[in-house]
Amino acid sequence: MTITAERVLQGDPLKIADRCDQCGAQAFVRVLFSQNRDLLFCGHHYQRHEPVLMTRYPYVSVVDERHKINQKPSVSANAD
Repeated sequence: MTITAERVLQGDPLKIADRCDQCGAQAFVRVLFSQNRDLLFCGHHYQRHEPVLMTRYPYVSVVDERHKINQKPSVSANAD
């Protein structure tokens, strides 16, 4: 099952400090249930749970940044 365009938000980007609620890896997906409730997933765990989430909660909003996985970080201005 894939996410429809209506479910994908272009809100605040996820930060490196945002971590998967299951394993602690960097989060690339945020599932928003309401203003005060959300779940963070790494790419692996979101792929695993997406079918169940989209079936049980068809009206959730999803911020999906998996396209950023394996992108090289930008070089800091202080880098040697």
